[in-house]
Amino acid sequence: MISISYKDSTKAVLAILLVLVSSSLFSKVERYGEVSFENRSFSEKGLFEQDRNHSSFTLSPEFYFESEDQKTSFTFKPKIRRDSIDDERNLFDIQDLSLIKVTNSYETRIGIRRDFWGVTETVHRVDIINQTDQVESFDGEDKLGQPMINLSLERDWGVLDIYALLGFRERTFSGEKGRLRAPFLIDTDSAIYESGAENLRTDFAFRWSQSYRDLELALSHFSGTSREPEFNAGLNNNVNFRIPYYAIIDQTGLEVLYIVGELAFKLEAVSRSGQGNRFSAVTSGFEYTQVGVLGSRLDLGWLIEFNHDDRYEDSPLALGTRLTFNDLYDSQILSGVIWNEETGETNVFVEASRRVRNCCRLSFESV
Repeated sequence: MISISYKDSTKAVLAILLVLVSSSLFSKVERYGEVSFENRSFSEKGLFEQDRNHSSFTLSPEFYFESEDQKTSFTFKPKIRRDSIDDERNLFDIQDLSLIKVTNSYETRIGIRRDFWGVTETVHRVDIINQTDQVESFDGEDKLGQPMINLSLERDWGVLDIYALLGFRERTFSGEKGRLRAPFLIDTDSAIYESGAENLRTDFAFRWSQSYRDLELALSHFSGTSREPEFNAGLNNNVNFRIPYYAIIDQTGLEVLYIVGELAFKLEAVSRSGQGNRFSAVTSGFEYTQVGVLGSRLDLGWLIEFNHDDRYEDSPLALGTRLTFNDLYDSQILSGVIWNEETGETNVFVEASRRVRNCCRLSFESV
């Protein structure tokens, strides 16, 4: 579901794209597409008598155009999702509608895009450009498209990306009949913003990255409306609900990936102001990969990550394994446990996927 305000915030970007695309001649046209059917099953009914099973259908076609000199490209990728029970999971989103022009020393990207930052597995502290599609998956790694203008400069001293983020996307939440919802309803129609421009505010960000043989570094800064809302309490007809509040923040982030043989050290750290007192948060850990376990073609990776956030007293520890089959079907299994020593809370997760012939992929997720 796209609100009218979101459509209004992207009119200018779409108009620019249409003009630029109409003036370009593309010699290469490619068409892709993804159709998926998902079924979710739970061992018991929900706290509010939600069904144990529900399904959803997702359609995501993609069209790619490229000029003869390969310096101009255009991508269009919408996403349509329909859920059998929860209307709040219904979605029409433009994941990508962007024009990219490449020169010898810089790249210009204009339109709606998704841009990922980060190196760790369990929590992506620095990934802040796109809003989270909270109802899509358990891990919160799926994102909504963000209207933006992005200039990328490549020099000997590294790559510098500068972003102007045009408008704001609100986070999605499960509805009254949805599973994995909070014990209260969230009134997304009454969202409150610290900015007087509300969801039409233009945010800014930059990210510098550089590779030094075995070391990869990135330093970023974001200034704008937080993608992570706070919640104000409300009461209507004796029904408790929460209203999302989106504050203005400044966040500085650091990414480190250091590889020594089969051992990789990963770190993501942020310092943020604007949501109460300034706080810092860190996720760091190691991944060790055993290549050809017991003389087979299997690769087994061992993961350990530590999480810390100044806002919380508890710091969970994540332990996991990544099994890669190295077969024709790209089969792999990621599994592990997130354990909190202070509270005793334990969360076990499994993510597995395997291609079926050349057209399909079978995925399984469990938490």
